[in-house]
Amino acid sequence: MGAAKRHKTRLIVQCPHCTTRFQVESQTLHAVAGCAKCCDCGTLFDAFSEQPIETTQSHSEPLQLDAASRIGKPPPSEKPAADLPFDVPDGLEPLKTSADSALDLDELLREPSPRPRIVFTLIAGLLILMLGAQLAWQQRGILLQRFPALAPLCAYIECRPTSVHAPEEFRILHRNIAPTANAPGSLTLSVRVRNEASIAQALPDIQLSLLDNNGSVLIRRRLSPAEYQFPPPPKTARVTPGEVFAIELDFEDPGHLATGFIIDFL
Repeated sequence: MGAAKRHKTRLIVQCPHCTTRFQVESQTLHAVAGCAKCCDCGTLFDAFSEQPIETTQSHSEPLQLDAASRIGKPPPSEKPAADLPFDVPDGLEPLKTSADSALDLDELLREPSPRPRIVFTLIAGLLILMLGAQLAWQQRGILLQRFPALAPLCAYIECRPTSVHAPEEFRILHRNIAPTANAPGSLTLSVRVRNEASIAQALPDIQLSLLDNNGSVLIRRRLSPAEYQFPPPPKTARVTPGEVFAIELDFEDPGHLATGFIIDFL
């Protein structure tokens, strides 16, 4: 009978696959010619030889070894819980699932709505149009020159600039440098400038450069309208087309090395 062990009228047999042991009456095994089926793993085996049986072999209906005849090994549902690395408090309420935490399969499988994409596209297009309009407004003078057909729009909006920054349109009419009265060792620079632009301009900053005999720069200084006019003009002051304004500036005499000067409008 192989490894089968007889105990009175009962035998202890072992599944060759999962090693689960069962206690069965010998008469019951003889009635099925030893053909048994493990309730844990479903293996069909010969209980006398404890060897697996091919399912293709013809046998009588096998003896179903159930949990009641199992010895020692508990069923999977009855396996003791593993020891936890921490103490579990007494009276701890079990975790309960919430309907809000469950995945909504309908939401997952639903096709994304095209509406948000359309909204984002419209917003992006609007921002691009606003940027283009801002650039066109800043360059409206150039656009009107290149596209005269846009001129009728100026009847509805103030599209023509009221002032321009064109320092190259300032022309020096008269300039002079002489010793300052009642201030030995000082020089006074006097310049008369005209705006030859077609529209008004703000008073420009100037760059004064003192030169030596070789044309090299001895002193260079940038001056704002508040530094070369007295009293200082307001920041909103404009020079209309054809208007002449004055530059009056006192500075320390650099000596005989300074033989000339240059004024640049910035």
